[in-house]
Amino acid sequence: MREITDTSVATELLENLTVKQVEVLDRLLMHRTTKEIARELGIAPNTVDQRINGVRDKWGTVNRKDTARLYGQLLELCGKSTYGFSRVDAGPDEGEESDQDLSVDPVFVLSDARPMAPMVGHPEWFDTRVAQPAGLEAFDAKFGRAGRVGAVFVLALIMAVTLAATLAIAETLGKLL
Repeated sequence: MREITDTSVATELLENLTVKQVEVLDRLLMHRTTKEIARELGIAPNTVDQRINGVRDKWGTVNRKDTARLYGQLLELCGKSTYGFSRVDAGPDEGEESDQDLSVDPVFVLSDARPMAPMVGHPEWFDTRVAQPAGLEAFDAKFGRAGRVGAVFVLALIMAVTLAATLAIAETLGKLL
């Protein structure tokens, strides 16, 4: 694997990536498999491999492991991360206030939670979609309990009609033979 130490070279290599390649590389850094990445992004596993191979061709890396290592190294060199934060180990001497100066013990509650801000220059990296209920949960959310009871009744009626039609067809065929 080649070693990059120049920030301008690292920035140039990162800027030459497409948004789709960055989506895949971010998940690759989180040790996701091809299938997991494909599932998260709603694409085919083959597409994930194509995007990784496209980056490998651009960077001249040998395999996906080296590609992920180089991507992590470039992000670190440029002071970026896949989560949009600067370095985690930044101390109070770098402009942040110390937690020891707080008069009360900070408590995080769920009401304090809010979505993470998009990365500077790449608002498309932040996915604001929320998982929607699927299957029976989606049906219940839309039609409620009465809708489910009605659906069960309609399905039972359809099954009964199908059974009656099948029996009628069988009886007619039996008379013909």
